[in-house]
Amino acid sequence: MSVVLFAYHEIGAAALESMLEAGIDVKAVFTHRDDPAEGGWYRSVARMAASRGIPVHAPESPNHPLWVERISDLAPDALVSAHYRGMLGSELLAICPDRCFNVHASLLPAYRGRCPINWVLVNGESQTGVTLHCMTSSPDAGDIVAQRAVDISDDDTAKTLTDRLVEATASLVSEALPGAISGAAKTTPQDHASASTMPGRSAEDGLIDWSAPAEQVRNLIRAVTHPWPGAFSHAGDQTVLIWEATVMPGAPGATPGTVLSSSPLTIACGQDAIRIDAGQDRDGVWTSGANLATDLNLVEGMRLGRSDPVAPPRKRSVLILGVNGFIGSHLSEQLLANDYEVYGMDLRDTNITHLLDRDGFHFVEGDIAINRQWVEYHVRKCDVILPLVAIATPIEYVRNPLRVFQLDFEENLRIVRDCVRYDKRIIFPSTSEVYGMCTDEAFDEDSSSLVLGPINKQRWIYSCSKQLLDRVIWAHGEHDQLDFSLFRPFNWIGPRLDSLDSARIGSSRAITQLILNLVEGTPIQLVDGGLQKRCFTDVTEGVDCLYRLIENPGGHATGAIVNVGNPDNEASIKELAEMIVARFDQHPLRHRFPPFAGYRVVESGKYYGKGYQDVQHRRPSIRNAKRLLDWTPVVSTADSVARTVDWFIEDHVRNAGVECQATEATSPA
Repeated sequence: MSVVLFAYHEIGAAALESMLEAGIDVKAVFTHRDDPAEGGWYRSVARMAASRGIPVHAPESPNHPLWVERISDLAPDALVSAHYRGMLGSELLAICPDRCFNVHASLLPAYRGRCPINWVLVNGESQTGVTLHCMTSSPDAGDIVAQRAVDISDDDTAKTLTDRLVEATASLVSEALPGAISGAAKTTPQDHASASTMPGRSAEDGLIDWSAPAEQVRNLIRAVTHPWPGAFSHAGDQTVLIWEATVMPGAPGATPGTVLSSSPLTIACGQDAIRIDAGQDRDGVWTSGANLATDLNLVEGMRLGRSDPVAPPRKRSVLILGVNGFIGSHLSEQLLANDYEVYGMDLRDTNITHLLDRDGFHFVEGDIAINRQWVEYHVRKCDVILPLVAIATPIEYVRNPLRVFQLDFEENLRIVRDCVRYDKRIIFPSTSEVYGMCTDEAFDEDSSSLVLGPINKQRWIYSCSKQLLDRVIWAHGEHDQLDFSLFRPFNWIGPRLDSLDSARIGSSRAITQLILNLVEGTPIQLVDGGLQKRCFTDVTEGVDCLYRLIENPGGHATGAIVNVGNPDNEASIKELAEMIVARFDQHPLRHRFPPFAGYRVVESGKYYGKGYQDVQHRRPSIRNAKRLLDWTPVVSTADSVARTVDWFIEDHVRNAGVECQATEATSPA
């Protein structure tokens, strides 16, 4: 039997070695370039394969059509992955249907995702293991072929645990993989309800929180000790790496982080204390805790941690261009609630009047195409830049394609270049429409193709403008180290979505147009029958994800593209209309509006114009949002529709000069 192997690091080397010993023909190995920054302590899969005459490849992505074709030409019986750091796309998995397997260093479904060996130690687990499972489009979620459990001792570090997991991998692969490839092995579905998914880790995640219990601090130390980057704290402005530690009795009432003793060096924790047995300052040598205390002049009563600044820290500031819009107004509320300084510009202030007197909110009425000096000054002044100004309604793409290009690309490009010039973080709103007519079941940020229609379908000029700017931003990230993230909203809905006035002139989102038809007693028009499916996302959850991008803990989302949508909330426009009608009929103010005028099916060309074209589905993968930001949406479309409809009804009644009574039915769902 033959395989193509995707492997890296110690687990990958163990898998390769076992396959060769089992007589499996490894036709090619795909791996990563060995990174000197990782210490070079692990076996090189590339060198091991090359020494045995196996072709070795390390492409940026094996999902490129060229590599998919080459791998297919090898005609392997199976694809196997072991500690490989990239997802294999659907085209690759289709080469060997039901014969694609992954070796994961945990007992699935627990600890899916990144760095499972470190995470089980951080969390103080007593057992872990390795799992051979079927690969699917969702990471670490396929049926289980076989597992090997490994007990975790109190003295284990990430290195010693890795060594034992390597042994378990060797036996697992040699005993279970041949049967899996032949089809003789039975598989067991995972219990997805009990799954846990862990994010990646960076060196910054080794910062010690002394307010945690001592056992928890020690678990962190042994989880990231040498050859990993190490747990660390600060003594004034010096960084202190801590390699080995022991839990000790604490001193009642001692403030966490306080030096209880310098010989041995003992630090108070939230519960008990930690004796530092080995450590070093960032530029020093590995030494004992007592010597470390001498080198750093640590004495009893001092506290570890950064020195308090002389002046209070400056609030982080965010520049929002288009602050009065649907996203900008909701995001401003969340930023102000979390002590950010918000600077905003827009053409009007209708959605943010309640914020104008808030401390930390600074608004200027203006146009980014005219007030360019103000924009450049505030790009230079603020920490994070969000250019939310765009023409984002399909009818405008057909009516005013050049205006769409000028605003959505040319004016926003100026802002991108200012961010490069002044070294600022930019969070840029891409769009779900960049995927165009992609046929993937779920649109993936890193692998799905971006497919647009013909030139005469001007509807795609918005998508094309956004896509081109995405590519420019990505290039600046690669060549100028621009700190950026791209986010792609998928049909966010909620209060302040649009105005009914914009719907009257056909310049609104679909849900606003549907509500206008009910308010005015006109038929709901279903374009092409309303069969197009979309995934609707509550604005509160979308803004929460966007806020996490701004916070960007550990820098995990820098250079990433993140879909922000709810793949479980898929519904057709017709189904959406039915939800809106049902909620409208339930509202206590329903009697103030005309009777429902029914539905009318219209052709898209007649409704939007001859330059219109559409897709039947737009469903996101949210793998990056889960992995990088620990974000998963839960609000149903029905709840979001209820909040949206209630807001529009009450806003319309208020604007008509009629007092609106608050009732249970109009409270947020």
